[in-house]
Amino acid sequence: MKVYEGNFLKDVVAKLLDDGYRVYAPVKEKNYHVFKVVENADEVDFDYINTRRSPKDVTFPENEVLMKYGEWVEEIPAQADKTAIVGIRPCDIQGLRLMDRVFLEDITDPYYEAKRKNLLVVGYACNEAGDYCFCTSVGLSPFKSDYADIIVTELGDKQVVEIRSEKGEAVASKFDLSDASDEDVSRKKELEQKVLSSFVRSVNTENLKERMAEAFNSDYWKEVAENCVSCGICTYLCPTCFCFDIFDDGELKGVRIRAWDSCQFPLHTLESSSHNPRREKWQRLRNRFYDKFYYMLVRKGEFYCVGCGRCIAACPVGIDIAEVINNIPSGV
Repeated sequence: MKVYEGNFLKDVVAKLLDDGYRVYAPVKEKNYHVFKVVENADEVDFDYINTRRSPKDVTFPENEVLMKYGEWVEEIPAQADKTAIVGIRPCDIQGLRLMDRVFLEDITDPYYEAKRKNLLVVGYACNEAGDYCFCTSVGLSPFKSDYADIIVTELGDKQVVEIRSEKGEAVASKFDLSDASDEDVSRKKELEQKVLSSFVRSVNTENLKERMAEAFNSDYWKEVAENCVSCGICTYLCPTCFCFDIFDDGELKGVRIRAWDSCQFPLHTLESSSHNPRREKWQRLRNRFYDKFYYMLVRKGEFYCVGCGRCIAACPVGIDIAEVINNIPSGV
């Protein structure tokens, strides 16, 4: 464990830019923060709990050109730029890890792989829990991640810098870091206890797989979906939603594009035969909860929710994923 006198996150942004990296960092817009490509360190603002959108579009863009075509395939764009995400929270780092399992296990997506291989992840531990956060309920920590290259904890007058990989070591070696003192370690532990005690929201995951299996045909899902407007904002803000559509823009000449899709949209499962296996709104909403807490648990062995709470904060009708899971009826 190392410490840095000053603002390591801001200084590392400046250093990475000098080294030719494409850097994504939190920037304040109006009353919220978003991850954006920055051109200098003065643009960044690390005074936030969580960004409005996750940075998943760094490796899985909202719209991505897969190829350009004419009489034949003329170009297959592949990003090979050195890229860094600086200031990413542990929940979003877990989101990256879960997306890796989707796009790099079994069948490898070459577009995702090219961006992921060249990505440096500099994490930022949480110093307070947001009103909608519940990462600890899904087995995560708000102040550490083994999947980051570097993770930084804010102690006010200094920052604790934990190096997690060779890539992280290569970057950290360019800074004047000193060993953490016993006092630094103690202050970090006190901060961690404070953060853990500040969570006001939780999800009961005990026997959840069995509870959800029993409740699949329950009318409960119709009740939950009553106010849903199928806007899809929950899926677009989610760090682990990976549904996409592919379409061609142009007939004899044009581009093939991959674009985010949402299981909450009526057309998402519409087949060419005109059959739609999830015609009703409540079926689509049920699918989202089962994808996060049941289907991917069966397929991958872990929840595909990181507890960031973005979907709760942004839902225009107040659907709360934590409340929905907690209130699943038993013995249905």
